[in-house]
Parts: sequence; structure tokens; C-alpha cells
Amino acid sequence: MTKRKVLIVCPHPDDGEAFASQIGVQGIKAEWEVHQVIATCDEYGTPINEFKGERIRRIRKHEMLTAQKRYGTDAEGNTLLKLHWMDYIDGYVHHNKSAVLRLQKFIMKIHPDIIIGPDPFIYCDGHVDHMAVGKNYFFALKHLNPQSRPKIMLFFQTLMPNFFLPKGYPNQISYIREAHKSQWSQRMLRIVDMFNVLTQVSFQLKNLTIKSGKLQFVEGYRRVSFQTRNHIPRGMAKIFFYIFKDKPIGCEEGRLLPHPTTLGLDLVPSHDIF
Repeated sequence: MTKRKVLIVCPHPDDGEAFASQIGVQGIKAEWEVHQVIATCDEYGTPINEFKGERIRRIRKHEMLTAQKRYGTDAEGNTLLKLHWMDYIDGYVHHNKSAVLRLQKFIMKIHPDIIIGPDPFIYCDGHVDHMAVGKNYFFALKHLNPQSRPKIMLFFQTLMPNFFLPKGYPNQISYIREAHKSQWSQRMLRIVDMFNVLTQVSFQLKNLTIKSGKLQFVEGYRRVSFQTRNHIPRGMAKIFFYIFKDKPIGCEEGRLLPHPTTLGLDLVPSHDIF
């Protein structure tokens, strides 16, 4: 019997763990085939110029490979999470027809049942890579034959979640997240989790009514829609969106300098995603 598949589309190492950890871990526990495709290796993931480029790339890749092992291994020691790399440069992910088609080709190769990527419309982090990867992801799906699209298509890091997965495996997820020690502290991850709870107020109010006052801890995502009206923030999301939309994390002035060519980095990957 063919295993069902999950594909998590990430701008950077750690985005899958921070914003879609439940889908990843629960997919593996259900014996699904879980894939992460990562756009960059966080070559500018530090304010220290001496670390930018190859040095931080090696650190971030090592951390991601450590996280991969913490999702679990089979009897032969093979990792259960499958990793793939787009090989763009942090802060310089392309959003154009070529980039959309490149990602679309990879999606068709994996042929997932469930797919999730960053929300480029109603988001809580306007990092340039999250925007570019989110738009490439959206248009790759939009221009697929509807019969070839994944059965479930979702956005993560959204301010208007409407698809919820009950939380489980807290110890393992904390252990996986701790692999990204150059970027995340437990305090920062708790802040992310608390912010996610704020975006779920409408769900929790409904849940309280239905379940007689019992809260349900969930990870919230947004269903991908190709209707423009569904990408306009409303209610509390509108307030949060206008507060955070022009405050991207990790893109402060000077962060994406020196230019990648100065650091000897290739800006445009010429190969297919594998």
C-alpha cells in the first residue's frame, strides 16, 4: 500500500518546527511519508558579518540535520523526515515565473496528499523570504491542474486560521525545536506559541460553547483559497496585520549585507529541487 504524503514548504531551517511541528510529528506518528523542502540555509541568520555566508550556512544545516534525526529513525537508522533544499540565498529568494515553475515541478514529483507553506497574504511575519516562498507556493498550486492538487492545502504562520490540529507530543516537539539553538530560545518559542493562541480566539470561543467550557490546545493553519476576497484580514486579524505587516523579522537595515556575490554565494540555483 502506498504511503500518504505530507509536504511542508519552508523559507528557512526551523520554520517547519516553529509553525508546522504538529503536522510533521503527527504525520510521522501516523506512518505517513513526511517531507520538508527548505528554500534557504539562513546565510544571513546572524547580525555578525564574520559569520554570514558559508559559516552560518554550515551551522544552520547541521542544526536542521539534528532536528531531522529527532523526528525519528527507522530500524535501519534512516531518518523518517525527508529533507530537500531549494538552494536559494537567505533574503534573496526569487519570486518570478521560473521560481514558481521550479517549485511546482517539485510538488508534482512528491505528489503530496497534504501540503503546507507560509501565508503571503494574512501573515504575522513579513520577512522577504516568507513573502517570496509564500507567493511561489500559492501560484504553484493555483496553476496546477485542479485534479493534480493535494487534497488538503494549507498556510502556516497565518493570522486567520480556519483549520486546526489538536496539539500532541509536547516533549518531542520541544526536543526537535531545541536543535535550532543558534536562532531560538525556549522563551522565544513560548512567545510564538502564545501569539498563535491569540489568533485562535474565535475558534476557542466556539469551542467553549460546544464543549462546555473546555479549551482545546491546537495548532492553527489557514486553508489555501484562490478567491481574492479570502485574503483580506478581518476582525482581530486586521488589527494584528496592520501592526506587524511592515515589521519583518531578520530584515533590519544592513542585515542582508554584504551582498551574496561578495561572500561568494550563488544567487540563482540552476538545478531542479531534489
